[in-house]
Amino acid sequence: MRKLLRAPGCQWLWLLIWGLGMSRPATAQAPVPPAAPAGTTRDLGYYLAQARQNSPLSADARNQGRAVQLETERLRAFYTKATGTLVANYIAVPVFSRDNGNTGLRYSADNSTRYVGYDVALSNGALYQGYAQLTQPLFNQKRLAAFAQQAQGLALSQQNLAQLSLHDLEKLVGDQYILCQQDLGQLAYVRELLGILGRQRLLVEKLVAASLLKQSDYLLLQIEVETQQVFLNTYRTAYHRDLLDLNVLCGIGDTSEVQLATTDLPLRRGGPAPGLSGFTARYRLDSLVLAANQQVFELRYKPLVNAFANGGLEAVTFSDIPQRLGVSAGLQFSMYLFDGHQRQLSRDRTNVLLATTRAYQQNFATVNPVRQERLLYELRQVEERQRLSRAQIANYRLVLDSYKREAIAGQLSIVAYVLVLKNYAAAARDLVLLDNSRLLLINAYNYWTW
Repeated sequence: MRKLLRAPGCQWLWLLIWGLGMSRPATAQAPVPPAAPAGTTRDLGYYLAQARQNSPLSADARNQGRAVQLETERLRAFYTKATGTLVANYIAVPVFSRDNGNTGLRYSADNSTRYVGYDVALSNGALYQGYAQLTQPLFNQKRLAAFAQQAQGLALSQQNLAQLSLHDLEKLVGDQYILCQQDLGQLAYVRELLGILGRQRLLVEKLVAASLLKQSDYLLLQIEVETQQVFLNTYRTAYHRDLLDLNVLCGIGDTSEVQLATTDLPLRRGGPAPGLSGFTARYRLDSLVLAANQQVFELRYKPLVNAFANGGLEAVTFSDIPQRLGVSAGLQFSMYLFDGHQRQLSRDRTNVLLATTRAYQQNFATVNPVRQERLLYELRQVEERQRLSRAQIANYRLVLDSYKREAIAGQLSIVAYVLVLKNYAAAARDLVLLDNSRLLLINAYNYWTW
């Protein structure tokens, strides 16, 4: 079973991208993408560039910077700029009056001595209110700085998440490209075998016609040809399927079959300095967000001062409205005195979360070098097996050339020749798998060296 190596935690990304690539509105007629010209050859760089360009993750990473600028401007307007509001209130306080022995519903308790309803001393009987107010926050520069830092930290964290997801996508594209290359390698060695079998079958057919070999020898070669043709069809189908999966990953709307250039990934040695890895940046940004959130929470214990001015009407009697037009101005001051030790509880919670983030960061710093060394060790072992496999295939070719002459001369049975040919086919298949296992290991190592 062929297995596409995947980075941990990246299955959700594959499903998301698959869904985005396959879903289309039922009522919309999607334009048919232009097919690639016949004989087109594409390399890994092309597919990586298409994946970056077509993925919404790239737009997300770019837009986060613009989004934080806009959010900072909004916060500046909210905490430092004056705001104007219109206020209108109308309150009616009806009562049941019992003055002079008459009981009835009255609009308000004004001039009543015996009534059932809200006390006129508390309700004023009614309220007519309408004014425009201007409010100017004061001394809010620290609040603005704290909220802006929080917004920037959140935006950077989201941007890093988008970049990490894009990095995951690039690894998936590399793995899928290597899988397609493996299909092509299997097609190549099957075609080589069919070429050898085709030439040998023609010779055996002539020898059978001359009664120098048996008809069963020819049939045995024919069966092997048919077997390899089945493999050829299987690998051709696998290549077409895997190529379309590669297009889905990269957001390419093309269903034509193209050739892929052979790639040999360079091993990314060294890597970033400790603490500068794209993976550890996540933990650093998480710590900054936690610290910014705590700083914002601490602001609630700072004095809050606003200046205000308003003008309009405020009356409790309808007939007095023309004489109740006026203006007012003043200062608003508020400050927390006690809230059940929420401040200390929030600090303790932030410290706990920071300790958790540091633990994740330390764990990654500890295990990632071990993971990289394991990949390098596997890579060395695969390269050694490649060397042995190439030497084995070279010997098989020598044996096949010798067996071909002996079979034609009647010194060796066709059965023995076919058996060696099958062993050669198995060795060629194993070499293809080793070649692509090496590339997958390099791709995985480069992924973790980021």
